[in-house]
Amino acid sequence: MILAVALVISVAGISESKAQGTFDAEQIGINVGFTYGFDIEEPGLRAGFTYFLSENMRVGLDITYWFIDDFEETMFGETWSSSATYLEFNGNFNYILFDQDGLLLYGIGALGLHYASVEFEFGGVSESDSDTEVGFGLGGGAEYILGGVSLFAEPKLFLSGFDQFKINAGVRIYL
Repeated sequence: MILAVALVISVAGISESKAQGTFDAEQIGINVGFTYGFDIEEPGLRAGFTYFLSENMRVGLDITYWFIDDFEETMFGETWSSSATYLEFNGNFNYILFDQDGLLLYGIGALGLHYASVEFEFGGVSESDSDTEVGFGLGGGAEYILGGVSLFAEPKLFLSGFDQFKINAGVRIYL
């Protein structure tokens, strides 16, 4: 986390002139932030990048690692435990609907590959299972430009795969 903050501060001075006003085609942004999944009721850490195709269209990729709590309990003298891993890899298309006075509003279409694995142990017997699903998501976003750094928030609903409503929030730096 300290490395991410240092990167934001160091790149902010370099990218300040590019991040003001309308964006150019081929402009790249990197982002980091947090997410919260309302269906799994867990937070996650998200990182990604965006690439402007034109001044009102951009594409991007992101990865989210969800912080799923491990579980351990003793019942009738036996220990029951479980651990889970949940990852998302998403490709996003953004259409910029509004770009004025440092505020961007955009629609989001997403195609994701979602992975989950679970391990259980009870009384010395271990079992594990995993699943990978393709998901399609829709959402919107708001981004506010503060010099060389932008703050963003994106509610998104995945309609297939691991159905999930989530909200992403973080910082984006344009290079």
